[in-house]
Amino acid sequence: MDNLQIFVREAEAELASVRGSLLIVAQSGDMSELVATRRTLDRLKNGAQASGHDALAALTSRCEAEINGFANTPARNNAHAALDIVAQMEAELWAIPTLSDGFDFDVGGFVDASFANLVSRADDQNSDDPVEEFEIDDETLDIFRAEAEELLANISVGLKALAVAPDDQAALWDIRRNAHTFKGAAGIVGMMDASRIAHRMEDLLDKMVETHREAGPEIFEFLEQSASSLAAIVAVQADENEACLKASYDSAISLLSSPVIKTNGATATGHAISRPPDTAKPAAAPIVRVSLDRLDEIINLSHRLSINRSALAETFAGLTSDTLTNIGTLVRVGDLFETGGHLADEIQAKLRKIRMVKFSTLATRLSRAVHVTCLDENKKATVEIENGDVEIDTQIIDALIEPLLHLLKNAVVHGIETPETRRFIGKPERGNIRIQLDAEEALLAMSISDDGGGISIPKLKAEAVAKGLIDSDKAAAMDDGEAIQLIFDRGLTTAEKLDLNAGRGIGMGIVKESIEMLGGCVLVESDPQRGTTFKIRMPLAVSDAQSVNAEIAARDAEPLPQLVLVVDDSSSVRHQTARLVKEAGFRVITAENGAEALELLLSGEWEPDLILSDVEMPQVDGWALLEYLKTDEHFGHIPIVMVTSLDTDEHRNRAFDLGAADFLVKPFSRPDFDRIWESIGLDPFASPLAANRV
Repeated sequence: MDNLQIFVREAEAELASVRGSLLIVAQSGDMSELVATRRTLDRLKNGAQASGHDALAALTSRCEAEINGFANTPARNNAHAALDIVAQMEAELWAIPTLSDGFDFDVGGFVDASFANLVSRADDQNSDDPVEEFEIDDETLDIFRAEAEELLANISVGLKALAVAPDDQAALWDIRRNAHTFKGAAGIVGMMDASRIAHRMEDLLDKMVETHREAGPEIFEFLEQSASSLAAIVAVQADENEACLKASYDSAISLLSSPVIKTNGATATGHAISRPPDTAKPAAAPIVRVSLDRLDEIINLSHRLSINRSALAETFAGLTSDTLTNIGTLVRVGDLFETGGHLADEIQAKLRKIRMVKFSTLATRLSRAVHVTCLDENKKATVEIENGDVEIDTQIIDALIEPLLHLLKNAVVHGIETPETRRFIGKPERGNIRIQLDAEEALLAMSISDDGGGISIPKLKAEAVAKGLIDSDKAAAMDDGEAIQLIFDRGLTTAEKLDLNAGRGIGMGIVKESIEMLGGCVLVESDPQRGTTFKIRMPLAVSDAQSVNAEIAARDAEPLPQLVLVVDDSSSVRHQTARLVKEAGFRVITAENGAEALELLLSGEWEPDLILSDVEMPQVDGWALLEYLKTDEHFGHIPIVMVTSLDTDEHRNRAFDLGAADFLVKPFSRPDFDRIWESIGLDPFASPLAANRV
């Protein structure tokens, strides 16, 4: 394919994207779509000019001018005029192949294919679209029950922690995360009652976080009853608590919406928090189902190894001083050892093979997840698995289930458009989600792609600014590659509603954390109106993941960048500060308050080269932390910078009197930290670190 053909193919796709965006703008008035459209038109214009097609370049400039005319004035939405110019551009593009030598184009075939496509679309749109039925097999239910038992055990541990410390934020997060996962897993296997109960638990915990409230008696009672109900449903038992759960939930939510007075850690009602029963169960051991053929192979190899061992023992028993000098005997002993070694290696390889299962075993579960989510979202989508025969370690594939389900639900909720919108912009009503797999030696390469509307970078940035994850200046300076990584931040979501499928903003964070825990990585790519692709690379087997972790540990033992400890009770501030520290080339650890910071330091595992500390924090505030550390013989040498919104001379003087190295006022930006590094003389690789600085 020559350069002209490449240009035409790319221009066709780009014009389709522009048309889709303009149609959505014309229908909804959402001008955020135009950001990507302008970039697409700019690329198209440059390509047309480079290819010598001045007429197409001129039309592109006209289209850009038309868009610029109404982009900042929604009331004068004139997207239809821009669409007319796009039609002229498509006509001009159509003429290019027929006027070019050496460009074979089958017009008849194109017309036939186009007609067939129109007929198939009409059939798709006019079909009754019967509800797809999924048969939940026993294996899928067994997997769910094992997973559910582990999640309920984690919830029970969290409840016990809350009983002791009602303000334990870590316990709240653990319960919320496990309830979130339970909700999705139960929905997939059709246990919608359990899914709704877990959803209420998640709602309540979100409300607690939003209102900064502790787990009082009414709240704890609801969480305890909900966990009991979930356990009953999983055990296929009658749920006696179902009737009162809704009232308990409403009461707890109402309580969180009203002020509460605390006295010595107790609520105004004076009720003590009861301890939950110790219902935690040990995590279920993974189950491996083995085909008879593979078992027979191992049995045969084991039999051959046994024969080899007997022959070797017999040979050794007959050895004398005379036979030891016999070359033939020594050769036979050597052969037996070599054969035994080969058999042992083969058995080990076969045993590893037993742990491997085909990815396609997840097909039903993944398809059902998409189907159920589509029903909830009033959308249509199918799942295709390419190269599903790739075999993956059973523990790896079990660990993959949760992030995969999040990605598939994300594709439906955020990516695939409604059937009406897809028809409007010229797409088939039913969206397509494709999972592609490829095994590269010991690594698994996987991509999850959808043909939806893509990720709106402007909306993503706006949401991140609104959540306090970044400021407006940082958002403006971000390129698309940096901005798209924001989807992995906890608490960030662009969902328009909160429901069983989306709106919490923790799903993508779970995906990234889960993949990285398995020694892998995840990247995301997105094109407006064409869709989004998540690319995952990770080990195929547990032993490979362990090798990756060992390699990371070995690398960590070498000299590393200097370490910065960030102490702040605001998760948003911690996040932003940690990001700026990392961008400067340093390593970073974080603590939510002075008490947690002291715990980290006194553990002996960490020795930071700099501490950035907030002032107003619970338990141990910044002043107390600063005073303690600067008078301690072990930590007094560590420079400490106070980072606070208290911008007064009194606070500055107090900080410096207590030994602070510098004083930084919020909000801050990268230049502020550049000044800090320079004033303290900190450099990422200024000195080799001790072995315990991990």
